[in-house]
Amino acid sequence: MTKQANPPNPLALELAWFIRLRWVAGATVAVSGALDRLFLHWHSMSTQVLLLGVIILLYNVVLLAVSKAEAQPPRGYLLRLAIAQELLDLVCLALLTGWTGGLRSPILGFFVFHMVFASLLLPQRLAYGSALAAIALFAASLAWTGQVPGTHAEVLIFIGFIFTLLMTVALTNHITRNLRRQRRRLARQNKRIRGMARRLWLNQRAMVRQEKIVALGQMAAGIAHEVMNPLANMDGLLQLAQHKPERMNADAIAKLREQIARINAIVQQMRLLVHPADGQPQRLPLNDIVTQTIEMVRIDARAKRIGIQADLAPDVGAVLVRPQAIQQVLVNLLLNSLDALEEVQQPKLVIKTSRSDRWYVIDVVDNGIGIKPEHLNHVFEPFFTTKPVGKGTGLGLSISHNLVQRFGGSIDITSQPGIGTTLTIHLPVPKPDPAPPPA
Repeated sequence: MTKQANPPNPLALELAWFIRLRWVAGATVAVSGALDRLFLHWHSMSTQVLLLGVIILLYNVVLLAVSKAEAQPPRGYLLRLAIAQELLDLVCLALLTGWTGGLRSPILGFFVFHMVFASLLLPQRLAYGSALAAIALFAASLAWTGQVPGTHAEVLIFIGFIFTLLMTVALTNHITRNLRRQRRRLARQNKRIRGMARRLWLNQRAMVRQEKIVALGQMAAGIAHEVMNPLANMDGLLQLAQHKPERMNADAIAKLREQIARINAIVQQMRLLVHPADGQPQRLPLNDIVTQTIEMVRIDARAKRIGIQADLAPDVGAVLVRPQAIQQVLVNLLLNSLDALEEVQQPKLVIKTSRSDRWYVIDVVDNGIGIKPEHLNHVFEPFFTTKPVGKGTGLGLSISHNLVQRFGGSIDITSQPGIGTTLTIHLPVPKPDPAPPPA
């Protein structure tokens, strides 16, 4: 979606292409005149043709220098330059057709090409003016070379020439007008698409934050309990200090600071969960990320009743991720498992880590109610949920899936109703840093 600082003017690009094409045309005229003068001897004007080719190349040098004189020339300047190029070329073409046979010249059709160029470079009225100028110059060339149409057939050819030039301008203008209209329409559509993409991106970030807030809401009771316990302890110590100040010793102060640290740790965990998962990826031990997430989820009262077992491979190593994003993914998966275990008599929730040559693997396994087979293909779709109204947004797994995909990983799910569910996260193993060169 990045925008170029100074996009080139389309007319300037067309003029540059026209100048490049003139190098070929001028060289062709000069070479053909030289070959005819030295070897072919087809007509008596070969010297004039050679000189005209050289003139075309010379004024093309001047036009090239003038076109590059300004970095961002205004449109009026470019239009005047286009008119000058068109008139110079028409004069040269009229002389060539007059020297090479007039109405029977093999290059008479090149006037049609110039009408196409005029329609591409100039506005409609100026393009028709270019056609009238071409007709006048060709008629003057015929009169100068003594080839004025005299027979009925020659008059018809000249009238057909006039009609062809005017129709070429009309048809080319119609096509270019439609193309320009279509280009403007596409530019407007692209602008709308960029705006929609921007809004979708902002909405996605808002959805991520909303899902984090929903997760915090599900853990609200546990958070309140976790905060109330140290607050009650602090209140007891303060009451003791109020009634018996002599017993407020170093141990009591240390206990107060310990309770404050507990509250601070809880607040920090919640802040990390709500904070957007932006910033640069970090290389951190995967087991540390999983352990911190378990401590965060254990605030939930259901997690205290069920218990979360950790089966972490000791040699799993460090993963290159945004830790807050992966913590959010794990929190979403663990909360889903806690929901699935609410009505299970002997609930079990295990989170495992392992590693292969290419992947870090995190398994979240529960023996909950499971997912029906017809629902498995839809669990990662936004707003799809089998929970009762008010208990889920249907965004947790979708957001988790997107976050893991951003790191080049994937989430797989296997489930059987009444037996349980296993969610498996695959994260790519980063490539090792290159070894330093030998001393």
